[in-house]
Amino acid sequence: MRTINPEIFKAYQALNPDDERLQALTLEELYKETGSGQVDWNKITYKPSDPQLLGDGWSCAMGIGYVVFDCVCLFLGAATLRSSLTAKAAEEMAEAAKPVASQIEKYVATMADESASKTDIAGAVFGVISTIYSGGCLGAVLGAFLGSLTWYNAVLYGATALGTIMAAVATDGAAEIGIIVVELATAGFLVGDSINCSKACA
Repeated sequence: MRTINPEIFKAYQALNPDDERLQALTLEELYKETGSGQVDWNKITYKPSDPQLLGDGWSCAMGIGYVVFDCVCLFLGAATLRSSLTAKAAEEMAEAAKPVASQIEKYVATMADESASKTDIAGAVFGVISTIYSGGCLGAVLGAFLGSLTWYNAVLYGATALGTIMAAVATDGAAEIGIIVVELATAGFLVGDSINCSKACA
């Protein structure tokens, strides 16, 4: 469970300068509408319109969408969301990350490499997230990631995610990488998606 502070909320508003509704929102109103502003990643799911797991015929962009989604899930401790990912959400994620897609491909290659250690893979997950952050795509990526939530919950979870990512980038991800290493034991989907993405992008 996490809550957001005023600084993180302002940073989230700054990430989405053209969203007039968000700019007019206050933190007090957000807490009121979301019932105390507490976040539990295990309690959100995607609308299961047509869940598709990675299969044949994937484009490079679609593969990147899946891998980016996987990385966001792992980074935020929300791995349970992966099972409800739809092809549409993956496409939206790919579009959001498009400006840094070529940089992300390098990390995908690391995650797909069968000789990569769990620490190498966790470091690559951090690399994907920090690339999205430094490349100015984070607002769009979080928007795609949280697209199925109600508006207030999307703001709450988006701001919480931003806070986690900002704190990690400020410390070179040392703590997060350790946590991701542990999560990888139950997150086989990341390596599988990375291998298929790597093939599609080759």
